[in-house]
Amino acid sequence: MKVKEELNKEQDKKNELDWSFAKWLDYFSKEPTEDELDDMQKQSYKIYPSNNTNYQPLRGA
Repeated sequence: MKVKEELNKEQDKKNELDWSFAKWLDYFSKEPTEDELDDMQKQSYKIYPSNNTNYQPLRGA
């Protein structure tokens, strides 16, 4: 069972890295949808800088 799982993992890695350039370009050249942009914006609010605890980007200067 473990051998089969390892073989599946190796096959998945090969499939991930074996993209043709046209397929890669098609995947990454699409513009994000409104939902994806909203998700990106929500995720950016969760990021807090660890080197300056007084930095608050939503407050302004």
